[in-house]
Amino acid sequence: MESQLNGKTVLITEAGGNFGGPTALAFAQEGANLTLATGGPAESLESIAGVAREMGAKVITGAWDVGDPEQVAALTRRCHEELGGVDVLVNNPWVSLNSDSLELIGFSEWSRKLRVEITGTTFVCKAVLPGMIDRGWGRVINYVGLSAFLGTSPSDSAVELGLVGLARGIARDYGRHNITANCIGPGGIEASEELGILQFPPSEDDPLPRWGKPEELAFLAVCLASENAGYVTGQCLLANGGKYFL
Repeated sequence: MESQLNGKTVLITEAGGNFGGPTALAFAQEGANLTLATGGPAESLESIAGVAREMGAKVITGAWDVGDPEQVAALTRRCHEELGGVDVLVNNPWVSLNSDSLELIGFSEWSRKLRVEITGTTFVCKAVLPGMIDRGWGRVINYVGLSAFLGTSPSDSAVELGLVGLARGIARDYGRHNITANCIGPGGIEASEELGILQFPPSEDDPLPRWGKPEELAFLAVCLASENAGYVTGQCLLANGGKYFL
């Protein structure tokens, strides 16, 4: 693909998640440099970082609390100092709740989900947008999910649609600076066994009755970040095997 991403810097939040690793490697394949962040130990990212470095990418890894503006600012500042700033931001937030039932969700659980997935993602965007404005170029990509459109878990549906709204607001406010913002909505994507989050299994009624692959999502992310996708903004591309048509 002629993505023209060679030398660009990509920041991926929760890069150790199911979509984060394949997404990181897809961007490294295009010649981009990487900042890989996680809410867990930074060491968990080293296997991904090692492969990306072998591909020629410069890679920074860091542990952060995405809901802490000071930690967000510190990592994005390091990215600026070592890699020249963030050109592409891929938000990959996810917090698991103990129950999908609305009446069983505790206030502290709900607050944490909002803090990480909505507040955290908003402040990561806030941290990188000024640099994108200065360079006159930028891409924001939010991974959301199928719950936003099927209305499955009330908590997931609410938060995922919030991320879609955030992207559309950024698209409208910052398009004049050559900055686009879009979402990718996966559904029925195979996950590594230890994550235990296999959702929306394939059905014989699906147009594509198979599990999707994380690499197929990564391809979409690279496409949306590419120079030739500069006229695509405010959209949510659904990768779900046809389970839901938007």
